This record gives sequence, structure tokens and C-alpha cells, in this order.
Amino acid sequence: MLFKKTNELSKAQVKGICELFETVFCKTMPSNDFFKKFTQNIKGYSYHSILLNENNEIVGCYSSIPYEYNYFGDKLLFGLSVDTMIKKEYRGNPFTFKKLAKHIYGQMKKDGISFVFGFPNDNVYLVRKKILKWKDIGKLNYYILPINIGVIKTKLKYLSFLSRAYAVLVNVFSGGKVPSNNIVSKIKKSNIKDFRYDASYKIVEFHQGYVSYKIYDEDGVRTAYLIDIYPLSKWYVENAVKTVFTEELDNIDIIIYVGNIKFNVKNLIKVPKRYEPKTIHMSGVILNTTNVDDRVFDLNAWEVNLSNYDVR
Repeated sequence: MLFKKTNELSKAQVKGICELFETVFCKTMPSNDFFKKFTQNIKGYSYHSILLNENNEIVGCYSSIPYEYNYFGDKLLFGLSVDTMIKKEYRGNPFTFKKLAKHIYGQMKKDGISFVFGFPNDNVYLVRKKILKWKDIGKLNYYILPINIGVIKTKLKYLSFLSRAYAVLVNVFSGGKVPSNNIVSKIKKSNIKDFRYDASYKIVEFHQGYVSYKIYDEDGVRTAYLIDIYPLSKWYVENAVKTVFTEELDNIDIIIYVGNIKFNVKNLIKVPKRYEPKTIHMSGVILNTTNVDDRVFDLNAWEVNLSNYDVR
């Protein structure tokens, strides 16, 4: 078992991690994407706990990316756990995963990381909770603006003109006068543009704020994901939706925002839990109890959306 910072990895080790990623997740990760993902942060590197087999081949990896967060007035370093992976034939022993995690946590704590969190899928979620003693922060919500309902749900094709008319009308009455104050979250990223943006993302600035978004083709449904909205308040969310709707009306069928909104938004509909495409768990573990306490496990204290992590 090895511990490496990104800038300490050899070319062969980077290649091994990228190949493992492709094997486990059935998606490619070129080395330039690997370095972009794990070096564009406050430290210029991330943390990797690596599992080797008897032939010194990489068969497991646990990675965490450092970010600076405002935590109730203090600036602290948090670690975002991503891409937890073990080759299929080496799974089955949960304590292997525990060794990978514990190996990295000690090193991260020495490097000033106070808290580790992530958005595990259903399989990893239970392992982290039972084996690593991660605690729940909460479940993120889906909010949507359906534009072409017939594309989203073919059985409702006859209602497409109504959904489009609704989208137009609801945006006309959204927004309004710019408020003099905004909601201040207790826990949020210090660098609001720290997300790994590239040319595939679009950023539109308005009234000293901005919205970033990306358009995907989801099985024929042209989907605009709102990645980040700043500041995160009712007026800015409504105008972010209106901005994307106006800019991309002929290019999208639906707008989706994933996060935790603490106020009512006129031009977004909250999706009932039973209709969500998947559950997005948010959980974590405290590494330094001097700096962080149980307030970190209150989802309502967080400003969180797709800009906080790299999975949809």
C-alpha cells in the first residue's frame, strides 16, 4: 500500500490509476484530465492512497482533493473524496477499503486537512458509514424546469406546447428587483470559481454574480445542468434560471439544478424523492476536532451544489 501526493506520482503510477478508473467506471481518463482534476486546487496536488497486488500492479485507489472552505467564519481545508475504486477481484473485504482510507487520513491531517466529505454512490455510501464511521450530512435535492415535456416523457408529447408556454410565463414573473442582502451560508467554498471549468462549461455574469452551466445529451434529452450560482439567494437563482432559459431556449429540453435551496424559487420545481434519478448522499468524517465540530453535519449550514463535486 502506498501514499502519494499527485506531484509525487510516477508516469507509470498515473497510467495505472487511469487504467483502473477505466476498468472500474467504464470511462476513460486521459492523463491530462487526471492532472487537471487533481492539481487545480489550493495546494496544487491531491492525496492518493494506492493498493498494490503481489505483482505491484495498482488494483485500488482512494483519492481526496483539498479545497479551502469558510467554516463559521474560519478558513479551513476540507478534503473532497472522489473516485474510490478497487478492482473487482480484490473486493469483498471491507477492511481493505478501511486500510486505504485510514492510510490517507493520517497524512491529510498532518497536512492541515480538518474534514473529509464526499457524495458516495449507494454501494460506497454504506461501506463508508459502517466501516469508516462517516456521518450523514444530508441528501441533495433535484430542481427542474421542464421546457419540452414530450421529449422528456414521450407519452406526454401532446403537452409539449403547454410546458413550453409554462416555462416562458414562469420566467416572465421570476426575478424582480435586486435585493439589498443575500443569505449567508455558514459553510461554503472560499474560492467560488474553484471548480474545474473548461471550454465545455458556460459562465454568464450578471449583477455582480454569475451562473455556470453545462449542456449534456441525456439519452436524447438536451439537459442544461446549473453547476453553480453565485450568490446563492432567491433572486440570483431565479435570474440564473431565466438567463439560461433565455440564452439556450432552442438548445435545451430541461434545466436541472442539484443542491439544497432553502427558499422558494418561482421558476424551478422540486422533484419528489421517489422520482429522482438517483439519490445523492452527502456525508463525511471529522479529522481535526479542534477546528470542526458536529455543526458540519447540518446540510442547511452548507452552500452546496454541483460545483462542490465532480459527479452528476
